[in-house]
Amino acid sequence: MSNIIVPNHPLRLGVVGNPISHSMSPQLHQQFAQQLTINIQYGKICPTAKGFNRVLNDFFQSDGYGLNVTAPFKQQALQYATIITQRAEDSQSVNTLVKTKEGILGDSTDGIGFVKDLHHKQLDFNNKRAVLLGAGGVARCIAQALLLDGFEVYLINRTQSKAQAMANALQHLGPIQLYSDDIAVDLVVNSVSFNAEQFLPQIQFDKSSVAYDLNYGAKSKSFLSAAKDYTQQQFDGLGMLIEQGAEAFGLWTGKYPDTSNIQL
Repeated sequence: MSNIIVPNHPLRLGVVGNPISHSMSPQLHQQFAQQLTINIQYGKICPTAKGFNRVLNDFFQSDGYGLNVTAPFKQQALQYATIITQRAEDSQSVNTLVKTKEGILGDSTDGIGFVKDLHHKQLDFNNKRAVLLGAGGVARCIAQALLLDGFEVYLINRTQSKAQAMANALQHLGPIQLYSDDIAVDLVVNSVSFNAEQFLPQIQFDKSSVAYDLNYGAKSKSFLSAAKDYTQQQFDGLGMLIEQGAEAFGLWTGKYPDTSNIQL
């Protein structure tokens, strides 16, 4: 990407979110930088919703180069970016910002990070049918990436109208619709933060099915524990976190880290 400005080292990077103290992005990107011998300064930024644009303007005007964006700012980052990629437009979400000669580029690496983690785990799906729990911002990123990877995507959400709106917005990418209980799926992806296990009994699973919770750590435990009764394998979202970070790092530097030995 020739329009990206590579400034003098060290690269000034960061993650913006609220809350942000729990973020593992600094450790992650320091490991990437060390591996590729790139000098970076990586900080945490915690603005208010009202202060978001001002804080980002300050960052980019004072030698800031690239940002990861986490909750609750991915939609605000979409509005902030002056150029957005196709996948960010389809996802209606931006989790990576980078200064370019044309302005601030916004991209979404969540979906590709998720699919890359599936591939790295060498999961083999019989019919490539996924049921996605939830219809929020991150769910849309995942649905978009699954469709591009050749999956049929089925949606379950507490508010059906929200799921239907998401299906309508993404149907140009492939088969996506509300879930009905006579369809056997081999992947269930949870994007909601709590009580997702309530949906498991209504899903028909293929015999070699996989459960994947986009949450990680303690937040993923109750869903993945319940999913053991329905699925052969269960994974949390730590691998996706690493892979989406690697995609962002590649966007900033043109160099893609090896994610196989990252320790978080």
